[in-house]
Amino acid sequence: MPLSGPETLTVVLSHLGAERVDDGMKLLRAVAPEARFVVCHAGARDDFARVRWEEKLFVDDPTLRGPPQHLQSLTQVFRAAWREYVAGDPRIDSLYLIEYDHLILDGTFEERLRRLARDTRADLLGKRCVDLTATNVAHYVRFRRDARLLRHLARVSVREDRERLFGCLGDGIWLTRAALEAYVNVPEHPPCYCEVYVPTLLHHLGFQVVDVDAHSDLYHHVRWLPERTPPEVLDLARGGEVFVHPAKDHAVIAPLLDLVLARVGAG
Repeated sequence: MPLSGPETLTVVLSHLGAERVDDGMKLLRAVAPEARFVVCHAGARDDFARVRWEEKLFVDDPTLRGPPQHLQSLTQVFRAAWREYVAGDPRIDSLYLIEYDHLILDGTFEERLRRLARDTRADLLGKRCVDLTATNVAHYVRFRRDARLLRHLARVSVREDRERLFGCLGDGIWLTRAALEAYVNVPEHPPCYCEVYVPTLLHHLGFQVVDVDAHSDLYHHVRWLPERTPPEVLDLARGGEVFVHPAKDHAVIAPLLDLVLARVGAG
């Protein structure tokens, strides 16, 4: 059989109980029935075992479960996704990492991200993915003199300036296959907050990191805080928005699913 067209693997990072995970995945399947979604569970093993969604990974990484010390790492997530799904499947040309509270509201999301990456020649797309050099952004100030990180960057960097740091929101990160492979092939990674480390490392490995907001309104309703209320989310869905974050209130899932199914029925 000939290979189908290129695919994006969307990895959904969650720590929730099994029923809530499956509800969220049911919504994603209704919104984008042709997309490929994998649950990456970083919570309790018992909850992971009860998740009914078949394509799933367990990541035993305490940085993703502990208190918010701003040392959360995506390394084990990327390694597991690469090992279990991407390395052996040449159809997958990109990975999209979202958190459970990053809702996808439009089934064309893959093509929209792919088109934006093509137009900007991006290897990484991120929310507010910007150069932090010479700013007073807290995470830049925190890591700009981190000796272990700077030694690491000096070893791997192909850039003239080996101390540049970048940052982006840790949710909604899109990577090319080549960028993901390069990341997982780095044998060791120093402790560093993922929002700084992922775009910084990929920049120093020679990849193009791009700020979604500088080129598109796709992430207009993606933000860190405050949380979105269910009425807000439903209004955005009715208005044709593609993404919304953060939407942590599980009460929005059922009415969103009803909305999506009604659209399918009307079509």
